[in-house]
Amino acid sequence: MRRVHPAPIAASKKPAVGRFLLALLLLPSIAGAQVEATRADEAARATSLTAEEAVRRALARAPLADTIRGAIDAERGGARTLGAYPNPQITYLREQTFGTLGTGEDYLSVSQVIDLGNRRGLRGEAGERRANAAVHEGAAARVEVAADARLRFYEALHRQERAAALRAWIGRIEAALTIVERRTARGDTALYDRRRLERERIVAEGRAQTEEAARDHARARLAALVGLPDGAAEGLTLEGRLLPDDEPAVVPALRATAYRGPRLQAVAERLRAADLELTSAMRWWLPDLRLEAGWKGVDAGSQGRTDGFLLGATLTLPLWDASGGLRLNATGEARALGGRRALLESELAGEVAGLHAEATRLGQAARRFREDARSASADLVRIATAGYQGGEMTLLELLDAYRGAGDDELTALDLDHAARRTRIELDRTTATEAP
Repeated sequence: MRRVHPAPIAASKKPAVGRFLLALLLLPSIAGAQVEATRADEAARATSLTAEEAVRRALARAPLADTIRGAIDAERGGARTLGAYPNPQITYLREQTFGTLGTGEDYLSVSQVIDLGNRRGLRGEAGERRANAAVHEGAAARVEVAADARLRFYEALHRQERAAALRAWIGRIEAALTIVERRTARGDTALYDRRRLERERIVAEGRAQTEEAARDHARARLAALVGLPDGAAEGLTLEGRLLPDDEPAVVPALRATAYRGPRLQAVAERLRAADLELTSAMRWWLPDLRLEAGWKGVDAGSQGRTDGFLLGATLTLPLWDASGGLRLNATGEARALGGRRALLESELAGEVAGLHAEATRLGQAARRFREDARSASADLVRIATAGYQGGEMTLLELLDAYRGAGDDELTALDLDHAARRTRIELDRTTATEAP
């Protein structure tokens, strides 16, 4: 019988141990690669952005949430402080006389002050109203941030589209240069046409570079607002349509919506708080009641000791009005808030009517311009290109057609952006909450 040696078994374990040690050594590299892959995925997701995604990112930023939440918590803390009950008091008193007839008396009592005028409750309710106002002010802040995100998004999209239109203009000039080269080869054109087109390309390149610089600036401002990581703005591509798809609602409906907006609601809550403070101050003549109950013990020396109870009630005498300053402060605040609400309502009415008219007119003008100018520009470019190729038109006529088409596209983009910007302002004015 052949003998089996254990050596091969020990040898077979060595590769497994080596692989385990190698995995331990490579673990940090693998983890680092996974982190880099995650960052790359995030960067890839951030290279494309829509208006709704920009708004969502802007509203989800932690500093905005901390600002709103902190203001609300501060107001609620103040409301709890104003509405807190006064603590009861425990009193111990010892009275002692000496001599043969000396006695010792002990008193232990608990007392509580009761606000008969409910001034504490009114001040606490006023604090709750201010906390509600802070909630509405937070909603108004979210509306402002959402509108700013849309404004920055469409400003960057506008610059992106203008830069693309100028690049298309340069592309047409490049195509014209190709035509000139073919005609020069046939001896049908002069050197002037080539130099003139090269000059036109230089000018167009300068305009494109200027527009692309403005586009990069707008992208950086948008990236900062929505919280994109550093460097994400460089490759950012915006997806959307400049011109609004629909017409705004009628003015009465928009005005009614604006009156339900968070700005007016916040002012209304602060006005109610001021009224409650004034009511509290007007009750200065109602006294505070102090109730006391406890135990009394009397040590009469040789005559023994007796125990009993004590009861007491104390009313303050409101002879002097100490709330004059509070009453004046509440009256002034209520008057100021009432005036502010009236001014804000008037301002909203005018803003809604004006922005509605502007948004409607700009939207119609943008659509009409695109319908009228696009086909005409395309026809002019086609006719001028064919005519120049056939030698029937001059280079200046071709350049005039190219410039006209380029200017028409830039004008259309400007009209679209103006209509979108006005619509965003109208939505900001009439919004009741952030999307």
